[in-house]
Amino acid sequence: MTWSATATARNRPTLAAVGAVAFLIRLFVALAMGGLSRPEVNEYNSMARAMLDGRGYIFGHLGIIYHSYAPPLHTWLTVASYWVAHSLMPLMLLQCVAGAMTAIASAAIAMRLFGEARAGLAAGLLVAIDPGLVVYASTKAHPLTFDALFFTLALLQTLRVADAPGIKRGVQFGAIVGIGALSRGTMVIFLPVAAVWLVFAGRGTRQRTLWRSVAVACVVAVLLIAPWSIRNTLVHHRFVWLLTTDGEDFWRGNNPYATGHSYITPGHTVLNALPVEERADLERQPDELAQSQWFMDRAMTYVKAHPAAFVRLTLTKLGQFWSYAPQTGVHYPAGWLPTYLVYYVAALVLAVAGARRAWASGGTAAAGAVLVLLFLLGLSSLQSLYYVEGRHRWAVEPMLLALSAGGATRLWERAARRSGGVDEPRA
Repeated sequence: MTWSATATARNRPTLAAVGAVAFLIRLFVALAMGGLSRPEVNEYNSMARAMLDGRGYIFGHLGIIYHSYAPPLHTWLTVASYWVAHSLMPLMLLQCVAGAMTAIASAAIAMRLFGEARAGLAAGLLVAIDPGLVVYASTKAHPLTFDALFFTLALLQTLRVADAPGIKRGVQFGAIVGIGALSRGTMVIFLPVAAVWLVFAGRGTRQRTLWRSVAVACVVAVLLIAPWSIRNTLVHHRFVWLLTTDGEDFWRGNNPYATGHSYITPGHTVLNALPVEERADLERQPDELAQSQWFMDRAMTYVKAHPAAFVRLTLTKLGQFWSYAPQTGVHYPAGWLPTYLVYYVAALVLAVAGARRAWASGGTAAAGAVLVLLFLLGLSSLQSLYYVEGRHRWAVEPMLLALSAGGATRLWERAARRSGGVDEPRA
């Protein structure tokens, strides 16, 4: 069943309701845990403080000053929050809003996949109560909440382009990817994956219009990313796309000490496993580009010398992406991980049921489910080439939960039949 614009308009109250629930849950947790007034901060806050002090976009790392340590979006938002209120409260409220928008976007995807409003309600509520997303939005000044939003919006916009390709939707798609890449660089994988899917899902007379939409999206995304790349290139006197830590990120997951995670054991990171002489050599490097190359050279030496171990470790990381690592939960209270895993396992089982339901339905539902799975596989595979922590899956869970909604509504229907009630799907 195709989800029409009319059906979307008719069910805006449902979308608004799940957004309100998601926002209120995050706001309540932020108030209860002090997230509004004193959230957990990290390198983004340090870079924002440096900018406010007039020292520029810098961060001290591994004994030197980095000028392109991370994509800039969250740091910019942090600076704006301090400017507006001399605190992080506006930023944390914005993260709560972004979490609510993510719930709405996931709900809209589920409605399109399964052709009924209650699928949207189920997806939105699952995102609203997702423990990982709630904790990050409510208690940590961190870009993950925005990563999740942009990933989910990109998926939704791809479906919208498939429904009605054109310049306007291409521009919107490009803007989502371009701005999202300034939060997390892996965002750009959506463009080639979407292009391939649109070619097969949109066969027929619309091919030229679809290609035009994708081309426009690519141009807009490049134009939005370009100013930051130009700034980096001027700072470093050679082309730097988004950041200079890609070598370190690749090394973290591919070296003789690698576990697939940042940590070997609680309190002991992979980086801390470097012998003293190697750590000293690293910190003697003249700048961040040299340090990045130092990491990349050693990672590639390891990969070339141990190709089987590289493949095995990559597959291990992919498995840990979709399950959990021994180091998962080291920074949280002991009871949090089991509680989350109960939620996640239930969501995963429902997602499998939802994917099977969409595939059995055929047509646009099956094609949409394939797109969701392509995005999930693409992002998880790319992340697994580097290193994997629990938060990396949380950023993609809203897309997975759109499939879970199909399984949830199927359970709903079965329960209604067993109770003898009449429960017909509604558009």
